[in-house]
Amino acid sequence: MRLGLVIPLYDEEELVTEVVASIHATLKQAGIEHVLVLVNNGSQDQTAALVDDLSLDASVVAIHLRENAGYGGGILAGLAWLEQNEMPDVVGWIWGDGQVSPSALPPLFAACAAGAPLAKAVRKERHDGLQRQAITTVYAAATRVLGIHAEDVNGCPKLMTRAAFEELQPRSSDWFLDAEVVVKAEQRNWEIATHPVIMRARTAGHSKVNWHTVAEFALNLTRWRFGSAE
Repeated sequence: MRLGLVIPLYDEEELVTEVVASIHATLKQAGIEHVLVLVNNGSQDQTAALVDDLSLDASVVAIHLRENAGYGGGILAGLAWLEQNEMPDVVGWIWGDGQVSPSALPPLFAACAAGAPLAKAVRKERHDGLQRQAITTVYAAATRVLGIHAEDVNGCPKLMTRAAFEELQPRSSDWFLDAEVVVKAEQRNWEIATHPVIMRARTAGHSKVNWHTVAEFALNLTRWRFGSAE
């Protein structure tokens, strides 16, 4: 089985080379055939040039978006490339900030290979700052109130089988993308496999999550709960 993994990147010049090398090494050691789709999502720093350098490796694809298309929009661009180029057996995404170890990828991939349509990380320990933790607490409370049962809806990496992806057809271009696939999976009563991870502190760059994303997330979640979105 083959994995297609999208890595969204926005102004990550200080981290992208290290992050991609770590993912490569982890997947290679686990014997997982893979393609990494690096999406330069309108970066203003040297991310684009570094992504091009990394794409000299045959297992890395570079996609450049002239303007930032949003968190979900960047991931969707990478997934669209996979759809158009021999869709792998398992697809998904992982953050490009290095805050979650790629060691979560092999067990999540194995869960999909064993039949789970969707597999995701669950952050059991966090070292990413008080603001980010407060935002996550708000997310968790909102999902519980609106009837979502999965733990850590936004936890990544997220992997799914090709058949699951084709049925779910994720389309959120904003920060709701992670929740969208979980909500749709729960609506179908699918098994959601999980793997515990530690959310590490950033070693460089800055988080793109802020209180604006909380409002955006809450609005989208309410729409999904009360049927104003498919």
